Amino acid sequence: MALRHRLLPFDYAVLNLARRPVRTLLTGLSCALVAALLVATAAFVRGLEQSYAATAEPDSAILLNAASMKDVVRSAVPTAAADAVAADVAGILRVDGVAAVSPEIHMASWVRLGGPDGARLQAFVRGVTERAFLVHPRVTLIDGRPLDDGSLLVGRLAAERLGVPASALAPGQRLFLEGATFTIAGTFAAPGTTLESELWAPLHRLRGLAKRDDVSALFVRVASRDAFRDLEYFATRRRDLELVFMTTASYYGELSAYFAPLRALAWAMALLIGIAALLTGANTLNAAVQERAAELATLRTLGYRSGPIAWSLLQESLLLAAAGGLLGLLLARLAVQGSSIRLAMSAFALKVDPPAILIGLTGALALGLLGTLPAAWRIAKLPVARALGGG
Repeated sequence: MALRHRLLPFDYAVLNLARRPVRTLLTGLSCALVAALLVATAAFVRGLEQSYAATAEPDSAILLNAASMKDVVRSAVPTAAADAVAADVAGILRVDGVAAVSPEIHMASWVRLGGPDGARLQAFVRGVTERAFLVHPRVTLIDGRPLDDGSLLVGRLAAERLGVPASALAPGQRLFLEGATFTIAGTFAAPGTTLESELWAPLHRLRGLAKRDDVSALFVRVASRDAFRDLEYFATRRRDLELVFMTTASYYGELSAYFAPLRALAWAMALLIGIAALLTGANTLNAAVQERAAELATLRTLGYRSGPIAWSLLQESLLLAAAGGLLGLLLARLAVQGSSIRLAMSAFALKVDPPAILIGLTGALALGLLGTLPAAWRIAKLPVARALGGG
């Protein structure tokens, strides 16, 4: 009776895994697949969320046309509004006496690589002045030279967004945009933001090429968050300008919410694949219990209760799930880390961060745990005499 409350040695669980190498390998690979899928899904969802969250600055706001339905591409703001905001609103950040008010054009446009006869690609273009760097502090020139009248700056993910090699958008290359040829002056980075997928052109030249006498929006950076009230009051008071005020956190938060169904769909697909793997694993363990019925009945005859036997089976499953999960994490890191995804008119980088790793490993271990439950129930109901007799 001394064995009734004792656990089977851990070596027993390890040796059982080695006894059936093909089944062990296939089950481990299924755990690796689930872990890799969960990591990739988490990297996609978190990258999508964080790209918009990082683009928003806590001390900046955007002024749009009141009739634009908060769509910056459809918005049209008078060019004179930038000087009016800089002159009338107290609390705007000033750097060396220059107000951090950036009039910008946001537009989707077709570009051609190399010149008028090059490949035709759709890009997101932002017309800016030098003040844009005051309002978007994450933007840093990492290669080439600053923007001038005949040139463009490209984000480091712009090539991924356009589906071309990075060399096609290297400094010195040419792009045909809105009927004019531009030379790429440099590449900029804005880590974790959607800005990195854009092309930046001189505002006044883009406005002329697009035949616009207005801009899309004004981006404003304030010295303190208290100035947001003054900026909102300005937008309300100047009815002639027809402006609506939003913080960039609110604006990009609404853009992020727009993609909530896509994020839910990604998780739903991962869940369905996980359920399929769970059912397959549970079926495999049930089959293993049936094959080992005589062995398990012998352990019961020796005095081991069903609880310690089920615990040994759980050890096998968790050990295999952990090994498969670690393999899946490695595969996901090799395949996902540093890659990027094109979405609508932007692109964002994927990053295998600690939360994504935790989700992947937890999913693999949950697969091992839940898949063991039906087998544990079968062990508890195992008819010892019939199993020993081969019936």
